[in-house]
Amino acid sequence: MAYSVLAFLEKNNKGFESFPEELIFKFSLVLLVLDGSTGWGLDIFMRITCALMLAFDSFSKNRVLWLIISLLLLFFNSLQFYILDNHKILFVYWVLLITFYLWTDKDSDYLKSNAKILIGLVMFFAVFQKLINGFGSPGFLHGRFLFDSRFMLVTHFMIDTPYEVLANNQNSIAILKTLPNDNSFVSLTSTPFMGRVLYAFQLFGLVFEALVAFLFLFSKKNTIAKDIALLAFCIGTYFIFPVIGFSSILLILGIAQSTKKMRKFYIITFILIQFIKVPWQQIIFYLNNSL
Repeated sequence: MAYSVLAFLEKNNKGFESFPEELIFKFSLVLLVLDGSTGWGLDIFMRITCALMLAFDSFSKNRVLWLIISLLLLFFNSLQFYILDNHKILFVYWVLLITFYLWTDKDSDYLKSNAKILIGLVMFFAVFQKLINGFGSPGFLHGRFLFDSRFMLVTHFMIDTPYEVLANNQNSIAILKTLPNDNSFVSLTSTPFMGRVLYAFQLFGLVFEALVAFLFLFSKKNTIAKDIALLAFCIGTYFIFPVIGFSSILLILGIAQSTKKMRKFYIITFILIQFIKVPWQQIIFYLNNSL
């Protein structure tokens, strides 16, 4: 039985046509191993299957295995669609594109062009969602930076807000969540300068995100302007807002659509972006207090 299954799978193996194509598949498999699914059951299966596909080169481009992966992701993620992280939805689209590519006679330009369009659409809808939810209004980021522990380091050093003040803000929000009265409120300590700085950052980020969307939707596929914009966006955004999953899939899509000249910069950025998992905030505060 096991031999028959293995023989069937081997019949559906495909060799890589080029080094760029191999990079696309292997980086996609790496992300599937690290952060490809939701729920422990599917996660274990995905990690084992994709790790074996990486270990045994001939199976990295097996169209049956990719079909199974895409169908499982589509089914299980659809069950949790409304509570799913955005990057997991984006990754399902990408895996489906890879699967369709393997089961048709499309050439590698199919993956490149679709990766480019996918980045453009994701950035466009991100801007659209922010606009209809009031992201262009003052104060959208202000409150978050006042009490979210992820941003305390940035707030502390960028505008010299004492760490004790930010810790008190965080404690006040924690107390507010425990109060049964819906009309309860707490006062957060801030400065007018902080509000102005964060509002400027908020507007700049929105405009820059729109620029990335425009470049990927309307520029020529070999222009490097779109690549520079996306790389700058990932570095400038995700080292402040540490969202490892979304930044990783954006960079994999970037690798898929990039030219040889820009590909190495995407790979370097992909490696660097993994360091946002390091608890820099705790390390720096510990060093400051111990010296």
